Amino acid sequence: MKIAGVLFDLYGTLLTYGNMTRAFGLWHEDLTRALEKLGVHASVSQVAKFCRRFFAESIEEEPGLTLYETRLKELAKFFGGVPHDEWARQTSSTSMNRWQTKISLHPQAIPVIQQLRANQIRIGVISNFEHSPHVRKVLRDCGLLELLDAVVLSGEVHSKKPEPKIFRLALKDLGLEAPQALFVGDDPERDIRGAAAVGMQTQLFHNGDSLFAIFKNGKFISTNRQNGI
Repeated sequence: MKIAGVLFDLYGTLLTYGNMTRAFGLWHEDLTRALEKLGVHASVSQVAKFCRRFFAESIEEEPGLTLYETRLKELAKFFGGVPHDEWARQTSSTSMNRWQTKISLHPQAIPVIQQLRANQIRIGVISNFEHSPHVRKVLRDCGLLELLDAVVLSGEVHSKKPEPKIFRLALKDLGLEAPQALFVGDDPERDIRGAAAVGMQTQLFHNGDSLFAIFKNGKFISTNRQNGI
């Protein structure tokens, strides 16, 4: 049960979901305004309907763009627009920043990671996110990036949970074998079954629950080197 590393899911785990109905509403509004800049007149409800399958289809990212930016261009084309790359970049930044306003750093995220590191535990994050510049900005702005030994994002490695590849890449970055590491995440299929399939220890987490509770009473941590957890 003892571990040498912890890999965390990001959204719904280290970052806490707030009012996501409103978050996606803001996203739809921003995309609608962005389309207007291209001379496209679509309603928010029409954009929302398209976005129900926004991330479902498999597409190839365009050179110089993230997968999310490529999808934004496909959105514009669907409504008859002629999008250029700079439009996609600007829209990606605006839409992601507003969506993020309904998501906050878990108040225990930094303290629990600091205490794990004090126990010589290596720490990483795996996230299924197609626009990695946004994730890295969020990690930097909230103070997490400097505490992490590995950051593995689906948009950068072209693999996503629950595929084995993304877990193995993170383990390689931590310099650990699968049984030495614990994965903490909020999705039973993508996070827990995916990590377990490669041999990792797992802990299902529920959005907003206590992170410290995972490691209480020395669970997963050798008691002879505990430092406050």
